[in-house]
Amino acid sequence: MVYTVTLNPALDMYLRPRKFAPGEVCRCESPEYVPGGKGINVSLMLKSLGAETTAAGITAGFTGRELQRLLEREGLRTSFTELETGLTRVNVKILPKARPETALNASGPNITLQDLEPLGESISALAPGDFLVLAGSIPPSLPGDVYARLMDRAPRGVRAIVDASGPALIEGARKRPFLVKPNLEELGEAFGTKLKGREDAIEYARRLRAMGPVNTAVTLGGDGALLLTEGGSIYELPPVPGREVSSVGAGDSFIAGFIYGLTLGEDLRGALAWAVCAGAATAFTRGIADGGAVKELHKAYLNRKLS
Repeated sequence: MVYTVTLNPALDMYLRPRKFAPGEVCRCESPEYVPGGKGINVSLMLKSLGAETTAAGITAGFTGRELQRLLEREGLRTSFTELETGLTRVNVKILPKARPETALNASGPNITLQDLEPLGESISALAPGDFLVLAGSIPPSLPGDVYARLMDRAPRGVRAIVDASGPALIEGARKRPFLVKPNLEELGEAFGTKLKGREDAIEYARRLRAMGPVNTAVTLGGDGALLLTEGGSIYELPPVPGREVSSVGAGDSFIAGFIYGLTLGEDLRGALAWAVCAGAATAFTRGIADGGAVKELHKAYLNRKLS
């Protein structure tokens, strides 16, 4: 089972005005509401692929209830703690036809460590072999080591995966998770530098893995991805050919694909291939890709590599 945690979820509202001009009244079609959050995206992709998963985290108010309703409508099993005060944040995405996207990202509710106790208890009940995915930004009211604290609640044998940036990535890495997965920008940010490509990615992935994680994956956008394993092996895969529509959710789908590959009995290299294909499938569509599209892309990708 895969248990994903999203501490700072969002209800994303997409607006598509015919034209957009700040300071003017802009007419648009009916808004589209989409659940947002990295851990949630991981669970949505896993559900579509046919894997067992539960999406957990913190919600608040009527926006949080709508978020949960939309997820349950998709058939996703959820385990959110609802706060007594505050509102789950709403992020507004303005998508005019003739101008670049404008995003207005709101702040979420005030969350305390005490509010996380039900979540910690659920993590304590996971079984050896389960996956625990801790993904996304941390609300400013919580300490930067909150993912590390939650990992401390997991029983021995639970495979933790951390997809975060800044202190959350560093502190999480020190708890020896099964996998950490920064992108190139996040990896450089963790060490206070700007990375430029493959050689930099390998060097700093080694530095990050030295802090404790068993495996370190780095997504490189149009240059594919690499995986540095516990034994020091480096696996690299090229990108999947195709036209990118949006990179939103691609990294989350990468994690879902990696886990899915492992549940099929693949080795780490095979899991990396599933990860690259899942990330690409989402990049080639709007929203999180359908699991069937991932499987078709994976089949074509393997045939291309073997030919």
